[in-house]
Amino acid sequence: MGAKDFIIRVIENKATPYIFCLIMVSFMISPIILMTFNSFKSSAEIYIWPPTIFPRNPSLDALIRVLNSPIPINMRNSVIIALSTTAIVLMISIPSAYGLSKYPFKGHRILLLNFLGSRIIPPLSLLIPFFIMFSNLRLLNTLAALIIVNVYMSFPLVTWILKGFFDEFPQELIDAAIIDGCSKFGALLRVVIPVSAPAIAAAGIITFLWTWNEFIYAIILTLSKDVYPMTVGIFYFVGDVVIEWNSLCAVAVFTSLPAIIFFVVFQKHIVEGLAKGAIKL
Repeated sequence: MGAKDFIIRVIENKATPYIFCLIMVSFMISPIILMTFNSFKSSAEIYIWPPTIFPRNPSLDALIRVLNSPIPINMRNSVIIALSTTAIVLMISIPSAYGLSKYPFKGHRILLLNFLGSRIIPPLSLLIPFFIMFSNLRLLNTLAALIIVNVYMSFPLVTWILKGFFDEFPQELIDAAIIDGCSKFGALLRVVIPVSAPAIAAAGIITFLWTWNEFIYAIILTLSKDVYPMTVGIFYFVGDVVIEWNSLCAVAVFTSLPAIIFFVVFQKHIVEGLAKGAIKL
């Protein structure tokens, strides 16, 4: 059997996709597993050479140090910022996308292109204008500033995603609800939103994860440990002389858990919502 025939047989084998996926998943989750193991190592073991994969003497010292640090406050801040941003983005993007989809007006295509253009602009180029604006408004070093920035960053793309889904929504269901006595807004609340739950859930989860992982604006617009989100608070364990790698890994585990749980629980909604809400103009 020649090499060509062997390759064809391997490709056609039913087990090949599963083996390939297993290799890819193992490669992708290996840093998370190693990070988790490192969080249970002592300060002495974390620096030995050659490094160990499994902790020789598992210890909870790093986890205890994290719990006694400002990290719990930073996690609270991240939760407040991410949930507030997600709620605000969904509240304004759902009616915006629905109106642009079902009740187009003259110039609505230009407005949609403006939404897209606002995301094409590199976020770093807006850092100084935002800093000056929040400084004049006395919003520096506040959670409100981070919420406003993240809403600005997430709103355009979420509106695009939801508009694509609403474009495919059956107009007959909306007309039937209006005939039965619903107003246009009532039809949105009673019919469109419940049926569009997968797309809305996908948009909400994506917004949450983007906000949870945001770093650049967080480190520039916040000045005190009481306001830091998790992405900035993790630097508490980075010193001028020593970096506490085991504590950093413990914080990273705490930081990753919400994202991992969200994705595992709602991955079906993410895939379904993005597939049905394919962007089109």
